[in-house]
Amino acid sequence: MSQEQHTPAFAMTGAPPIPPAATGGAGQVLARRKLMLFLLAVIYTLNYLDRQIVVILQEPIKADFGLADWQLGLVTGGAFGLFYTSLGIPIAQWIDRGVNRVRLIAVLTAGWSVMTILCGITRNFGQFFLARMGVGLAEAGFTPAAHSLLSDMYPPRERPQAMGLFAIGVPVGIMAGLSLGGIVAQLTDWRTALFVAGAPGLIVAFLLPMLTREPLRGGMDDTPPAAASPVGFAEALRILARRRAFVHVLLGASVCSFAQAGVMAWLPSYLIRGHGMNLAEAGLSLGLLSGLCGMVGTVAGGWQATRFGGLKPQGMLWIPVAGTLAMIPLQCLALMAGSGQAMLLLMIVPLIFGGLWTAPSIALSQGLAPVAMRARASAIYVVFANLVGVSMGPLVLGILSDSFAALRGDAATGLRDALICVTFTLAWGALHLFLAARHLQRETRENAAGQA
Repeated sequence: MSQEQHTPAFAMTGAPPIPPAATGGAGQVLARRKLMLFLLAVIYTLNYLDRQIVVILQEPIKADFGLADWQLGLVTGGAFGLFYTSLGIPIAQWIDRGVNRVRLIAVLTAGWSVMTILCGITRNFGQFFLARMGVGLAEAGFTPAAHSLLSDMYPPRERPQAMGLFAIGVPVGIMAGLSLGGIVAQLTDWRTALFVAGAPGLIVAFLLPMLTREPLRGGMDDTPPAAASPVGFAEALRILARRRAFVHVLLGASVCSFAQAGVMAWLPSYLIRGHGMNLAEAGLSLGLLSGLCGMVGTVAGGWQATRFGGLKPQGMLWIPVAGTLAMIPLQCLALMAGSGQAMLLLMIVPLIFGGLWTAPSIALSQGLAPVAMRARASAIYVVFANLVGVSMGPLVLGILSDSFAALRGDAATGLRDALICVTFTLAWGALHLFLAARHLQRETRENAAGQA
């Protein structure tokens, strides 16, 4: 009996997943893949729009609620990330046991959209913290469900590029959050900006189950769907922990997320404090720049992973390792620039390089996991990346900013010093990606020797 035949999740839809043989010709299959990929990328964009818009709104929120930088770091990072991770693995367990992923994503999208709107009616720090916690809780299951869906829509060789196109939602969402949030808040107030950010998700949540259907699990892999039997969580952890490459991919992505999430959370404030920009100027300029550069880097990362990792999986990591290391001096140089315009110009290359590791790390986290535990592999990846990155990056940087500001006697200089310090942790992330590539290289040699 296949995994889908005994799942209670069919009650959510009234229809079983569609097997590849029942879905028509190659043209229909391709169209269905494109529609699913497009809608998931749109939802991923809204996902990051709703979580990142608070970044550009930090200064007016700080003034309205009378907060310190560490409190800002907590609401932009900890309030979201800590609770984002708390439900990720339980939801992934549910996903791997057969819940209908399309309907689940629709419900979660509606949930985080409503919570974003509620953020706009809060009256104090505690209420805002709880509302941001709600956003994190609702967003917890989206990435594991989306990764699992795409893995069942695309064969292994095409998977890195599909993951790269899906991951475009991250830079586009950041771009939309910073740009839209800055402009709307400048013209009205930060509360209205949150209302505007939350509304589109309700529309997309309604459309998704109407336009797409659940694919057959494991239908694009060599493993027959019937063989993809459920695996307990403890056993899944043991299996994944034995894959040293998976562990280092996980650690590398987490540390890189820590550095990049921390820096991106505080760059708008640095442009405002250190270079005198207003909300609209900082949000629009940094939003467009980070979005466009992030798209280039993410697509390039997916393309090179498909190009160089087709026969040798370790090939997809060498360019991301080099790009991550190159980010350190380039980003420090940008942060030392004498004007906001010069800083933004010098940030172009680091922002592109920062997207190179995303698609390869996602593709590897799925490719190294058996079909029956892909959602949990994705959830573990997301939990670590968000617990270490989204939760801790902005918070640690905010604490460092307060400390350096007290030492230097200037908030802008203290924030710049904190940004530079956190940038150097990218070397640690690059080291883990390098070690992941080495373990993949060894596994490739051992497999070749075993087949000889």
